[in-house]
Amino acid sequence: MTPYFDYHALAPEIVLTAVTLIALVVDLVWRESARYVVPQIAGVGMLVALIPVLTLAADGTDRSMFGGAFVVDNYSLAFTGFFLIVGYVTLLLSYDYIAEGDYYQGEYYVLILTSVLGMMVMASARDLVSIFVALETITLPTFVLAGWRKYDSKSNEAAIKYFLIGVLSTAVMLYGMSFIYGMSGSTLLSDVFAYAKTSPDPIFEVAIFLTLAGFAF
Repeated sequence: MTPYFDYHALAPEIVLTAVTLIALVVDLVWRESARYVVPQIAGVGMLVALIPVLTLAADGTDRSMFGGAFVVDNYSLAFTGFFLIVGYVTLLLSYDYIAEGDYYQGEYYVLILTSVLGMMVMASARDLVSIFVALETITLPTFVLAGWRKYDSKSNEAAIKYFLIGVLSTAVMLYGMSFIYGMSGSTLLSDVFAYAKTSPDPIFEVAIFLTLAGFAF
């Protein structure tokens, strides 16, 4: 069965993905001018991604895809717009600091865009698998960003500590998710919620605790 794609609902994610790839290619091909062009591409891309968010909000229709694993509603649109605005402000605040530093790396903007993309997906995720994928898309770039100043020992130490904590929390969260799926028979949050209301099994409560504990890291 061919999955249903609502390209209007996916437009913010599609736009930001395209902008991320363009910024990466520009940084690789035009190294000399990249420090001036890439941040402009990233900033404009985030603003362009806001346009479909506004049109979806004006439409007011809830949209669901992939069997309910990805839902676009007022809740997700509010957070998607919030993440894009915060990401844009972050780029503005860091532009001079990055451009004037001796450690300039164009990948900084690509990593910021990728992490914001993960946040946008997280806002619409209604499934354990999509939540996990979105969470990893958010955190993996931040592992690199923590150690981005590669000649700074404190930055290197921060990256190693963050990576170890991230790996541990991911393992705990996946362990809990595996129990949730095994006992409820579904990864959809709606099905898990329905099972949780009728299940007195303490193991299921432990699974929920492990999942939330890993997520809380």
